[in-house]
Amino acid sequence: MLAELFLRPVETLLNRGLAQSTAAQAIAGELEGRSLGLTVEGTPVDLRLRVAGGRVRALLPDGSIPDAGIRGSPLSLGRLLREDAQAVVRAGAVTFSGDNEVAERFGELLRAAAPDLEHELTRFVGAPLARELGEAGRAFTDWSAATGQRIEREVAQYLHEEARLLPTRDEVAQFTRRVDRLVDDVERAEARLARLESGS
Repeated sequence: MLAELFLRPVETLLNRGLAQSTAAQAIAGELEGRSLGLTVEGTPVDLRLRVAGGRVRALLPDGSIPDAGIRGSPLSLGRLLREDAQAVVRAGAVTFSGDNEVAERFGELLRAAAPDLEHELTRFVGAPLARELGEAGRAFTDWSAATGQRIEREVAQYLHEEARLLPTRDEVAQFTRRVDRLVDDVERAEARLARLESGS
Protein backbone atom coordinates (compact mmCIF):
# COMPACT_ATOMS: atom_id res chain seq x y z
CA MET A 1 0.00 0.00 0.00
CA LEU A 2 2.78 2.44 0.96
CA ALA A 3 4.72 1.55 -2.21
CA GLU A 4 1.65 2.19 -4.35
CA LEU A 5 1.28 5.63 -2.77
CA PHE A 6 4.83 6.36 -3.98
CA LEU A 7 4.19 4.99 -7.48
CA ARG A 8 1.17 7.15 -8.28
CA PRO A 9 3.02 10.51 -8.09
CA VAL A 10 5.90 9.07 -10.15
CA GLU A 11 3.45 7.94 -12.80
CA THR A 12 1.58 11.26 -12.74
CA LEU A 13 4.78 13.31 -13.14
CA LEU A 14 6.09 11.16 -16.00
CA ASN A 15 2.80 11.28 -17.88
CA ARG A 16 2.54 15.04 -17.39
CA GLY A 17 5.99 15.40 -18.96
CA LEU A 18 5.04 12.90 -21.67
CA ALA A 19 1.97 14.96 -22.60
CA GLN A 20 4.16 18.06 -23.02
CA SER A 21 6.85 16.47 -25.21
CA THR A 22 6.26 15.28 -28.77
CA ALA A 23 9.67 13.55 -28.67
CA ALA A 24 8.63 11.59 -25.57
CA GLN A 25 5.32 10.66 -27.20
CA ALA A 26 7.13 9.31 -30.28
CA ILE A 27 9.46 7.19 -28.12
CA ALA A 28 6.51 5.95 -26.06
CA GLY A 29 4.86 4.83 -29.31
CA GLU A 30 7.94 2.73 -30.14
CA LEU A 31 7.97 1.23 -26.63
CA GLU A 32 4.27 0.33 -26.52
CA GLY A 33 3.89 -2.90 -24.53
CA ARG A 34 7.54 -2.91 -23.39
CA SER A 35 8.69 -2.78 -19.77
CA LEU A 36 11.74 -1.63 -17.84
CA GLY A 37 12.87 -2.80 -14.41
CA LEU A 38 14.34 0.06 -12.39
CA THR A 39 16.31 -0.79 -9.24
CA VAL A 40 17.76 1.98 -7.09
CA GLU A 41 20.60 0.47 -5.06
CA GLY A 42 20.68 1.26 -1.35
CA THR A 43 16.95 1.99 -1.32
CA PRO A 44 13.80 -0.16 -1.33
CA VAL A 45 12.91 1.23 -4.77
CA ASP A 46 12.40 -1.62 -7.23
CA LEU A 47 9.73 -0.84 -9.79
CA ARG A 48 8.60 -1.57 -13.31
CA LEU A 49 7.83 1.04 -15.93
CA ARG A 50 5.54 -0.18 -18.69
CA VAL A 51 4.25 1.76 -21.70
CA ALA A 52 0.59 0.96 -22.30
CA GLY A 53 -1.92 2.98 -24.30
CA GLY A 54 0.62 5.74 -24.91
CA ARG A 55 1.10 6.29 -21.16
CA VAL A 56 3.79 5.22 -18.71
CA ARG A 57 2.62 2.94 -15.91
CA ALA A 58 4.69 2.66 -12.71
CA LEU A 59 4.14 -0.80 -11.19
CA LEU A 60 5.50 -3.05 -8.48
CA PRO A 61 7.46 -6.13 -9.64
CA ASP A 62 5.02 -8.97 -10.33
CA GLY A 63 7.48 -11.80 -10.92
CA SER A 64 7.58 -11.36 -14.70
CA ILE A 65 10.90 -10.56 -16.36
CA PRO A 66 10.98 -7.03 -17.83
CA ASP A 67 12.28 -6.47 -21.37
CA ALA A 68 15.22 -4.53 -19.93
CA GLY A 69 16.59 -3.52 -16.55
CA ILE A 70 18.63 -0.64 -15.14
CA ARG A 71 20.33 -0.80 -11.74
CA GLY A 72 22.35 1.89 -10.01
CA SER A 73 22.67 4.24 -7.07
CA PRO A 74 20.40 7.30 -6.88
CA LEU A 75 23.26 9.60 -7.95
CA SER A 76 24.29 7.30 -10.81
CA LEU A 77 20.75 7.08 -12.14
CA GLY A 78 20.48 10.85 -11.87
CA ARG A 79 23.69 11.17 -13.92
CA LEU A 80 22.15 8.85 -16.49
CA LEU A 81 19.37 11.39 -17.05
CA ARG A 82 21.71 14.41 -17.19
CA GLU A 83 24.90 13.16 -18.87
CA ASP A 84 26.01 11.02 -21.78
CA ALA A 85 24.49 7.61 -20.98
CA GLN A 86 27.37 5.70 -22.63
CA ALA A 87 29.95 7.49 -20.47
CA VAL A 88 28.00 6.67 -17.30
CA VAL A 89 27.74 3.00 -18.32
CA ARG A 90 31.45 2.80 -19.27
CA ALA A 91 32.32 4.18 -15.84
CA GLY A 92 30.43 1.23 -14.31
CA ALA A 93 28.06 3.55 -12.45
CA VAL A 94 24.96 1.73 -13.73
CA THR A 95 24.33 -1.72 -15.15
CA PHE A 96 21.91 -2.81 -17.84
CA SER A 97 20.27 -6.20 -18.28
CA GLY A 98 18.01 -7.64 -20.94
CA ASP A 99 17.52 -5.82 -24.24
CA ASN A 100 20.02 -2.92 -24.27
CA GLU A 101 18.18 -1.10 -27.05
CA VAL A 102 14.94 -1.12 -25.03
CA ALA A 103 16.86 0.12 -21.96
CA GLU A 104 18.42 2.95 -24.00
CA ARG A 105 15.05 3.95 -25.45
CA PHE A 106 13.50 4.01 -21.97
CA GLY A 107 16.41 6.21 -20.88
CA GLU A 108 15.63 8.58 -23.76
CA LEU A 109 11.94 8.50 -22.83
CA LEU A 110 12.69 9.38 -19.21
CA ARG A 111 14.99 12.23 -20.27
CA ALA A 112 12.38 13.60 -22.68
CA ALA A 113 9.50 13.25 -20.21
CA ALA A 114 11.42 14.25 -17.08
CA PRO A 115 9.42 16.83 -15.18
CA ASP A 116 10.81 20.21 -14.25
CA LEU A 117 11.02 19.53 -10.51
CA GLU A 118 11.39 23.19 -9.65
CA HIS A 119 8.17 23.95 -11.54
CA GLU A 120 6.42 21.01 -9.85
CA LEU A 121 7.55 22.20 -6.40
CA THR A 122 6.09 25.63 -7.17
CA ARG A 123 2.62 24.06 -7.06
CA PHE A 124 3.14 22.97 -3.45
CA VAL A 125 5.50 25.45 -1.77
CA GLY A 126 5.38 28.57 -3.92
CA ALA A 127 7.86 30.02 -6.39
CA PRO A 128 10.44 31.58 -4.01
CA LEU A 129 10.94 28.43 -1.90
CA ALA A 130 10.89 26.19 -5.00
CA ARG A 131 13.62 28.35 -6.55
CA GLU A 132 15.75 28.09 -3.39
CA LEU A 133 15.24 24.33 -3.21
CA GLY A 134 16.15 24.04 -6.91
CA GLU A 135 19.35 26.03 -6.38
CA ALA A 136 20.22 23.93 -3.32
CA GLY A 137 19.66 20.75 -5.32
CA ARG A 138 21.88 21.96 -8.17
CA ALA A 139 24.57 23.04 -5.70
CA PHE A 140 24.47 19.63 -4.03
CA THR A 141 24.70 17.88 -7.40
CA ASP A 142 27.70 20.00 -8.42
CA TRP A 143 29.34 19.43 -5.03
CA SER A 144 28.80 15.65 -5.14
CA ALA A 145 30.20 15.44 -8.70
CA ALA A 146 33.28 17.51 -7.76
CA THR A 147 33.78 15.48 -4.57
CA GLY A 148 33.52 12.22 -6.49
CA GLN A 149 36.12 13.37 -9.02
CA ARG A 150 38.46 14.54 -6.23
CA ILE A 151 38.15 11.22 -4.38
CA GLU A 152 38.80 9.36 -7.62
CA ARG A 153 41.97 11.40 -8.23
CA GLU A 154 43.20 10.95 -4.67
CA VAL A 155 42.58 7.18 -4.68
CA ALA A 156 44.41 6.86 -8.01
CA GLN A 157 47.31 8.92 -6.65
CA TYR A 158 47.47 6.78 -3.51
CA LEU A 159 47.44 3.53 -5.51
CA HIS A 160 50.19 4.83 -7.82
CA GLU A 161 52.49 6.69 -5.46
CA GLU A 162 51.90 5.60 -1.86
CA ALA A 163 50.83 1.95 -2.01
CA ARG A 164 52.69 1.31 -5.29
CA LEU A 165 49.91 -1.10 -6.29
CA LEU A 166 49.53 0.39 -9.76
CA PRO A 167 52.30 1.46 -12.14
CA THR A 168 52.70 5.10 -13.11
CA ARG A 169 52.35 6.22 -16.73
CA ASP A 170 56.15 6.49 -17.02
CA GLU A 171 56.58 2.94 -15.72
CA VAL A 172 54.00 1.61 -18.19
CA ALA A 173 55.70 3.47 -21.06
CA GLN A 174 59.11 2.16 -20.00
CA PHE A 175 57.78 -1.40 -19.78
CA THR A 176 56.17 -1.07 -23.24
CA ARG A 177 59.47 0.15 -24.73
CA ARG A 178 61.31 -2.83 -23.20
CA VAL A 179 58.71 -5.26 -24.58
CA ASP A 180 59.03 -3.66 -28.04
CA ARG A 181 62.82 -3.94 -27.83
CA LEU A 182 62.55 -7.61 -26.81
CA VAL A 183 60.17 -8.32 -29.72
CA ASP A 184 62.66 -6.69 -32.12
CA ASP A 185 65.55 -8.73 -30.66
CA VAL A 186 63.58 -11.97 -31.02
CA GLU A 187 62.68 -11.14 -34.64
CA ARG A 188 66.35 -10.39 -35.45
CA ALA A 189 67.45 -13.63 -33.78
CA GLU A 190 64.85 -15.60 -35.75
CA ALA A 191 66.01 -13.97 -39.02
CA ARG A 192 69.67 -14.74 -38.20
CA LEU A 193 68.79 -18.36 -37.34
CA ALA A 194 66.83 -18.70 -40.60
CA ARG A 195 69.87 -17.41 -42.56
CA LEU A 196 72.19 -19.84 -40.79
CA GLU A 197 69.84 -22.75 -41.48
CA SER A 198 69.47 -21.85 -45.15
CA GLY A 199 73.25 -21.46 -45.53
CA SER A 200 74.01 -24.92 -44.15
